[in-house]
Amino acid sequence: MRKESGTKEIESSQKFNTHFKVHKTTMQRTKIEQHKLIVLGMGGTIDKDYPRSTGGYAFEIDEPAAERILKQLPSLNLQFEVRSICRKDSTEIDAFEREKLVAAIRAAPPSARIVVTHGTDTLIETAKVLVDSGAAEGKRVAFTGAMKPERFKDSDASFNLGGAVIATAQLPLGSVVVCMGGNVIQASVCVRDKDTGFFCEQNNICDDEAQE
Repeated sequence: MRKESGTKEIESSQKFNTHFKVHKTTMQRTKIEQHKLIVLGMGGTIDKDYPRSTGGYAFEIDEPAAERILKQLPSLNLQFEVRSICRKDSTEIDAFEREKLVAAIRAAPPSARIVVTHGTDTLIETAKVLVDSGAAEGKRVAFTGAMKPERFKDSDASFNLGGAVIATAQLPLGSVVVCMGGNVIQASVCVRDKDTGFFCEQNNICDDEAQE
């Protein structure tokens, strides 16, 4: 009887340990997924670089600048993955590229934090396409870009990207926002002021006094 009792205790202990390991692994995986950031690059001014070809004079859209920016931060407390969807001036982005972006966001894991870097000319248009698609449901998506290339010393790229990253940590699930110039605006009501070029909420006047 003692032998049988001892055997049952060992089996019970083994089952508990196995369950604990599986549970612990699941917790670790969930924790990693919650802290992982996905950056999807669409090209635009933020990714523009000096021409590489001999005699070249026009800026070239290079690999996503977001990777350089994030890798320079030794205290960054999250994992990140940067993917390039396309490398285009935003005026040249068409339905095909937008569908690729929508598909990538739809395939992202639940509760994913996603930043989309994009040219400023059609950034709002692409963001609204994503809203209408429903692919951002259960995720947090922030669109951002830059008025000057990241390669420029006085570029706003790092500032805007940082704001977008923070926004994805605070937004409710299902949110799609535009993060530009220190503002976070719901994509569905985001417009661009024709005079200043600032991004603002529909029916509100963009604040240009901050630049004076």
